Amino acid sequence: MANNKQLKIRRLIKIEFNSPVPAWFFLALFAISCVFPTRASASVASKPTVALVLGGGSAWGLSHIGLLKALEENGVPVDLFVGTSMGSIIAGLYAAGYSVDNIIELFTSLDPATFLDLPFPPGGGFIETKGLQQYLDTLLGGKTYDLLAIPCYPVAVNLQTGEVLALNHGKVSTGILASIAIPGVFPPVRIADQYYVDGGLKNQVAADVAAELGAEIIIAVYLKAKLTGADYDDLGDNVIRSVFTMVEGYVAENVAPADVLIELEMDFDSFIAFHQVAYFVEQGYQAGNQAMAQIKAAILAYDPTFEFTPYRQTGYGHAELQQILKEAELAAAKVPKRFTIKPGVSFDRDHNFTKCEIRLTNGALGLFGIGYRYGFDPANGGHEVFIDWGTKRRGNAGIFVRQSPNRENPTYGLALNSPKFKDYIWEAVYVSQGDIVWRSSLVNRSVFKLPWAVTGLSVDLIGLRQNEKNLTPTEKLMLGLRPEVTFFPWGDRLFPLFPVLARPHFTAGVAVTSPLSAYHPQLTYEARLGTDLLLFGLYPRSFSVGARLDHEHKIHWQVELSY
Repeated sequence: MANNKQLKIRRLIKIEFNSPVPAWFFLALFAISCVFPTRASASVASKPTVALVLGGGSAWGLSHIGLLKALEENGVPVDLFVGTSMGSIIAGLYAAGYSVDNIIELFTSLDPATFLDLPFPPGGGFIETKGLQQYLDTLLGGKTYDLLAIPCYPVAVNLQTGEVLALNHGKVSTGILASIAIPGVFPPVRIADQYYVDGGLKNQVAADVAAELGAEIIIAVYLKAKLTGADYDDLGDNVIRSVFTMVEGYVAENVAPADVLIELEMDFDSFIAFHQVAYFVEQGYQAGNQAMAQIKAAILAYDPTFEFTPYRQTGYGHAELQQILKEAELAAAKVPKRFTIKPGVSFDRDHNFTKCEIRLTNGALGLFGIGYRYGFDPANGGHEVFIDWGTKRRGNAGIFVRQSPNRENPTYGLALNSPKFKDYIWEAVYVSQGDIVWRSSLVNRSVFKLPWAVTGLSVDLIGLRQNEKNLTPTEKLMLGLRPEVTFFPWGDRLFPLFPVLARPHFTAGVAVTSPLSAYHPQLTYEARLGTDLLLFGLYPRSFSVGARLDHEHKIHWQVELSY
C-alpha cells in the first residue's frame, strides 16, 4: 500500500550566532524537542501528499469533474494530478486554476467544430488536432508545467518505443494533446523528436506513476464499461470491445499502489456522448461521495490529526471565462489547416433542385474554397464552378459560373452569408439568369426551442425578372415567410451508431410568398426526414431526405448533407 512509501525531503537549516553558546544547551534543546513535540511540527511533518489519478474513458471522463466537486466539499486536498487521456484534460484545467463550475460551463458550451477539422484524405488520424492544440494552449494561458498551481502529469505512450511516460516538461497543452491522441482518431503528437499517443493504450489508470512520484495517499479512478448485449456482427462494436479488453489487461497491475480505487461502471454506448455533461458530472459526484469514508480513512491512517476543511477553487467569473473561450476559438481558427477535399449535397430552394459538390479548401488555399457542383435541373442547374471564402464567425461569400443544359449563355451568381448575430443570419443571393434576380433573407433557425422541437423562421424579400414570366412592374417584388418546425421524437437522446451519434428528426414547413402590390399568396409545402450526426461524438454533420410540393403542384425530391 502507498502508506508504506516515504517521500524523501531534504531540509537545510542555517543558524547564526553572534556569541558562543555552550554545547550542553544544544543537547538539552534536542532532548526537550524529542519528549515534547509541538502539534504544529507534527502536523507539518506528517501531512501526506495526496495524488488524484484520473483514468481515461473519452466522454466518461467528464465524471472526474463531479469527483473534484465531492473532494472540495469534503475538504480532501489534491496535491498532485496524474491523468490519462480525458483524465489529463480535466486534471490540466483544474491544475491551471479553473474551478469545477468553470470546467462544467466550458464543456457545456463547447463547439468542437471551432477547433477540430476532418481532412480528406486523412493524415495521421481521421480528425486534425492542430486547432485543438492552439485552443488548449490559449485556455491554459500558454503555461508550462512549472507554472501550474498543482503539479500535473499527463500520461502518454511513446509510439516508437512503447514506453509509458508521465510528461512534465514543456507546454502543458502539448502533453495533454499527446495523452488524448487516440490512435486512428487523432494523429500522434511530436515531442522532442519522439511521437506519443494516448496513454490509455498501456496505462489507463496510472496509480503506479503517482507512486513513483512519491505520493503517500493515492486516489485512483477507473472508468469501466458495462459490456453487455454484444453485437458480434457489428464491426464498430467488435473494434471498440477489443480495445476495451486490451486496455483492461493492464489495469490491475497499474492500480495496485492505490490506497483508494473508485471503479465507476458506465454504459458501453455512452463513451462518445460528450453532450451528456450534467449526467456524467453527477455520476462522478455520487461515486466520490460513496468513496469518501474510505478516502478520509486512508488520510487519517497516515495523519490522525488531519482536519478536513471544505474549500472551493475560485476560478474565473462568467464574463471572464466567456472571454477566454472566445479568444481560444479565435486562436484555433487562425491555425493553418491541412489541404482537404470536402463533399456535400445541398438543395436550392429558390429553384427547387438538388446539387452535389466537391470542394477543395485549406492548405495553400487558406480560408478560400474552390469547387465543382452539378445541379439536377435543366433550366437552372447543370455544371458549375465556384470560389468561396469565409468562416463560421466571419460569415462567407461565394461566386459561381454555371452552364445549364437549357440555356445558351452561362449564368453568373453571388451569395453572401453574414456571421450569426445572436440567433440571426442574413443571407443574400444574386443570379444573372432565371426568374429570380435576387433574394435577401433574415433567418432564425431557433425562434422557439424545446428538447423535442425547434421552430425556425425566414423572412424573404425577392426580386423577380420580368422577361422570364412576363410580369408587370408591380409584381417584380415578392415578400415571403418560411416557418418550419423540426420534431425530435426522442428528445435530446442520441443513438450510438459507431463512429457517430445520431439524433433523428422530422421537419415540416411551408413557404408563403406574395407580390408586395397585392396579397396573392403562393404556397409551397416541404417535409424531410433526417438526423443530426456527431462523428466520434465531436464533429457535427447532418443528413436529410425529403420532398417539396410547389405552388404549381410539382413534387421536387431533395437530399442534403451538410457539415
